[in-house]
Amino acid sequence: MKKISFAEFDAWTTRQARLIQENAFFDAAHAFEDEGVMFHQGDLVVDELMVAPVTVIDGNVSARKIGYPYDVGLLVVTGNLTCEHIGRMSFDVIVGGHLHAQSVCVNTSNDYLLRVGGNITCDFFSEYGCAVEVQGKIICPKVLSLMNKVVAHGGIEGELIDNFRGKDVAQVLISEVLADDGYFDEEKFEACVRSGKSPYKD
Repeated sequence: MKKISFAEFDAWTTRQARLIQENAFFDAAHAFEDEGVMFHQGDLVVDELMVAPVTVIDGNVSARKIGYPYDVGLLVVTGNLTCEHIGRMSFDVIVGGHLHAQSVCVNTSNDYLLRVGGNITCDFFSEYGCAVEVQGKIICPKVLSLMNKVVAHGGIEGELIDNFRGKDVAQVLISEVLADDGYFDEEKFEACVRSGKSPYKD
C-alpha cells in the first residue's frame, strides 16, 4: 500500500461510482493529516486488513481479519470484500461490490455505517446501532436488527428478527449474551457468535 493525502483521496472519490461518492468521506481528516490515507490499487489478499485510520482498496479484498487501531476510521473497497468476520467496529465500511463473511455483527451504538453496492452473504447477521443499507440482497438464515432499520433494496433472503425497540430481547436471545440488567451485551454477544454457538433460543 502507499500513503496518499486526504486531498488526493477526495479527488479520487469524485471519479468513483455514486455509492462511494456519496458515502466515502472522513470527518476526522484534520486530526490525521500525518497518517493520511492508505491506498492500494488492484486486488488484495491478506491475513489482516488494517483500517488505519482510512484504508482504500481499489479492487477486491480477501482478508481473514479486519483490524482497526484507532477509535474512528473508514474502509472503502470498490470491488468485493471477503472476510471471516466483521464485528464491533469504530469505522464506516463502504463496499462497492458484494460482501461475503461468515458472520457480520455490526454493533456500533449508532455511530457508524455499512453501505454495500451488491449483496451481503453470510451465515450470521446482527445490527445494534449501525446504519445498514444494501443495494442488493442480504442472504442469511436470520437477520437480527436490534436498533435501526436494516435496508436491503433487493430484499432479505432469510428470517428478519426486529421490532425490539423498548421490548425484551430475552424473548429470542440466550441469557449468556445478555447483561445483568437483561439487555443486549455487545461483547458477550460477539464472543458467542465467534465461538460458533448460536445466541438464539431454540
